[in-house]
Amino acid sequence: MARQFSMQRGKTRVVFGAGAATKIPQEIEAIGGQRVLVVSSPGRKADAATLAARLGGRSVGVLAIAREHVPADAVAAAQQEASRTDADVALALGGGSAIGLAKAVALAGRVRVVAVPTTYSGSEMTPVYGVTEGGEKKTGRDDRVRPVLVVYDPTLSHGLARDVSMTSLWNAMAHAVEALWVGSSDRATKLAAEAAIGLVATSLRRLSGRIDDGEAREEALEGAYLAGTVFADAGAGLHHRLCHFLGGTFGMPHAATHAALLPHMVRLHREAAPEAMGAIARGLGVLDPVDGIALLAQATGVAVPLEKLGMPQAGVNRAVEAAMNAAALFPGALDRGAVVAMMQSAWSGPAARPTGPALRAPRETLTQAGFGATLQSEALANALPQKQNAPRRAPYGLFPELLNGTPFTVRSAENSRMWMYRIRPSFSHSVLTPLPCARFAAPLEEVNPNRTRWKPLPIPDASTRVDFLDGLVTLGGAGEPTSGPGYAVHLYAANADMVDRSFSDADGDLLIVPQTGTLDCRTELGWLRVPPGSVLLVPRALKFAMGLPEGHARGWVLEVFGRRLRLPERGLIGSNGLADARHFLAPVASYEDRACPAGFQIVTKLGGHLHAAMQEHSPFDVVAWHGNHVPFTYDLALFSAMGSVRYDHPDPSILTVLTAPLDDHGRAIADLVVFPGRWEVFEGFRPPFMHRNAASEVNMVVQTPSPESGYDPGCTFVSPLLTPHGVAASTYDRILATPGDVVDPPRRGPDESLWVMFESALPFRSTAWARETPLVDPDFLRMFEGTRTWFDPKRP
Repeated sequence: MARQFSMQRGKTRVVFGAGAATKIPQEIEAIGGQRVLVVSSPGRKADAATLAARLGGRSVGVLAIAREHVPADAVAAAQQEASRTDADVALALGGGSAIGLAKAVALAGRVRVVAVPTTYSGSEMTPVYGVTEGGEKKTGRDDRVRPVLVVYDPTLSHGLARDVSMTSLWNAMAHAVEALWVGSSDRATKLAAEAAIGLVATSLRRLSGRIDDGEAREEALEGAYLAGTVFADAGAGLHHRLCHFLGGTFGMPHAATHAALLPHMVRLHREAAPEAMGAIARGLGVLDPVDGIALLAQATGVAVPLEKLGMPQAGVNRAVEAAMNAAALFPGALDRGAVVAMMQSAWSGPAARPTGPALRAPRETLTQAGFGATLQSEALANALPQKQNAPRRAPYGLFPELLNGTPFTVRSAENSRMWMYRIRPSFSHSVLTPLPCARFAAPLEEVNPNRTRWKPLPIPDASTRVDFLDGLVTLGGAGEPTSGPGYAVHLYAANADMVDRSFSDADGDLLIVPQTGTLDCRTELGWLRVPPGSVLLVPRALKFAMGLPEGHARGWVLEVFGRRLRLPERGLIGSNGLADARHFLAPVASYEDRACPAGFQIVTKLGGHLHAAMQEHSPFDVVAWHGNHVPFTYDLALFSAMGSVRYDHPDPSILTVLTAPLDDHGRAIADLVVFPGRWEVFEGFRPPFMHRNAASEVNMVVQTPSPESGYDPGCTFVSPLLTPHGVAASTYDRILATPGDVVDPPRRGPDESLWVMFESALPFRSTAWARETPLVDPDFLRMFEGTRTWFDPKRP
């Protein structure tokens, strides 16, 4: 849907939308403009002449002399022309050069500035000006240069060349990013900056693939508008100061310099501006803002060395001095050594990260069975030591490594460990550095007692590369791993493999439930394939990576910290039924001996926080292993459901697949409950009774044969602890209208129906994302409105 809006922002009137340029004569008249001088670059002269003709008698001519960095000679000529024509409006048509020249004219007299941007410079929303003289670019702020009218027409940018579009959008990106870490930014500015990053990043990806994408052009222009606005509010930081220095001193192209330098500058600010890093990560939709912005620059073709933009090697030291002279603009203590390293890297250019091999499980993925058992596997004959776990020289020169998933002195039945024999030591990596709190691993907020449903998380657009890890978002949970037992529920939606990247969760076990899209999971112990209808259990601290053989995937993740997930006690059921240990499949050893000189990123979660490091080899180099700290897949179709065969509805606990006990009194940190296709044969069937359970229930619809029921595949809904819930009002009315003497025949729930539930004795606390996302479904509670009363005191 095309965006159209107009508003007054301070002294600036903003008109936005396709076709807005046709309103320029009326808008000029509305602000009282009488004598308009149209300013442009030489390349826009014909367009400027067309616009001047449309202004009719209000036009006093066209001045097509704008050049990059606003040279002083061009300023003098423009001021002279404005004086000669007695202009009262300088209308800039074009990008930053034209707008900058119009601003310089406004500094010298009574001329007001009107901007019609055709690029994404964002200068039109700021009171910032700059003039280059004698090899030095001097900038300043003066409210006289702030445009009184800005007309944004996305169609004017449709012919913009790809290279200009990319660098101009990175100029806008720099405005938004810088607004996040300068000290003067308020909350509103930072929220707008984050939104601008999202719009600019999305349009960059889309335009990189298809330069004539009209919707992307619209998003790009709105992102540039927001970015310019927040830059005007926040002011320039170290990045802009350095870019202006490089441009004025070495004649480097302004937008391209912004684009080339920004990823390096984000890395420099990583530790000094953690809140900014979180906003950048959320805006980009990635886990690691430093890696994310670098990869986006590489993907859009702007990650070039400053050397190629005209900066001599001798200029590195001059740039370092310029940065240190502006150290007050850095949100912390600026280290000279770090600045030197940044400028040297920016001058020579970043090392391009090659794409690693696709993550595809072998066609015949080998597995072995036995949940909770001690298993063993070797990919090379005799790779597994037989006499002792850690011989002085292990077979094939492998390194023994012990992974203890539980404390040493837990009961033997709960002890979980794994001996691995790997090609390279797993501690051979760089220092683990914190990743920002973005959508995944976000803090939990207050308990919401209301039932809530979320629509399915959208599969990312093809123009945006989102892997399993970047596609994770935390919905809610209870507790946190440093203070006791708890759980978290996450959603994921992805469209790309995890290339040269792995994840491990030291906080707890992960239970992954695909809804659509098969997962090819590579773990340190081997491969597992996880289609929809099955689940994957990854024990704590084990590294894994996800491949998407179908090109997309969506589902849910249960994270349990505390006691580990296990099979439930059957009690009176006896020795059979429910989930059988032999149906859980573990991998067999499968290793890769692969060096990664450009870096393999390992991401880990510990204490509720994410950290990342780089190493120069694949972590999936385990040749042999033995133990019971093993990942498993389980096909939910193999669950042997138990139920009532006479009357009344059975409790959902009878459908528990796995449980993580909270104590020894029947309470659970979390249960995995499945509602598969099954027979329902009890008499006097009626809808499930209204109930209030001492449990938080997170329900997920994997598949349903009847979407008209109101529950779309992929949706998620929560029934909070002890909150009344039941089926829809229409269902009660339909079934309760059935005469009481009608005998219900046995009913077979279809196999095409599969619902899953995470159930916990702990209250569910949602994240800010869960409360604020537009995926919250306002129609959910309406399903339970209007239930009629069936009370009749005369009829028992």
